[in-house]
Amino acid sequence: MPLLEPEPTEHALDLACRLASDRGFRLLLLAPLYVDWELPLDAHFTQEEATLRVELGRERAIAESYGVGSHTQVVRARPGELGRGVAEAATEAGASLIVLGAPAASQHGFRRPFSRDVWSVLNDARCPVMIATGMPANGKLAVA
Repeated sequence: MPLLEPEPTEHALDLACRLASDRGFRLLLLAPLYVDWELPLDAHFTQEEATLRVELGRERAIAESYGVGSHTQVVRARPGELGRGVAEAATEAGASLIVLGAPAASQHGFRRPFSRDVWSVLNDARCPVMIATGMPANGKLAVA
């Protein structure tokens, strides 16, 4: 489960934790570290990595509150190419589902419903991807 934007990520984490809890699965929580093209992918980002690890620790605590075990990992990626790193981490972990929190830009006009990073995850993933766009504007969930 890649951690992207705060609100959709909270919703996605809730969904992932519920699914994992119901099925006895573990979560792999991923935090993207974007590396500009002019820098080597293994460049030093000590402060940024520390900040991401703190956030991953918070998300891990939330997963544990559901009774779900989890692993955490920082994924280095170029802007717009997050999918490759997520796909590799998911494959190594034997993931059966990727849950991704992302706002739906299509609510403001239908140019492109998701960011380049979301599209790259959809294109590169080797397992199904569930996109959680956050709570509806009226705050009510539809149940089918």
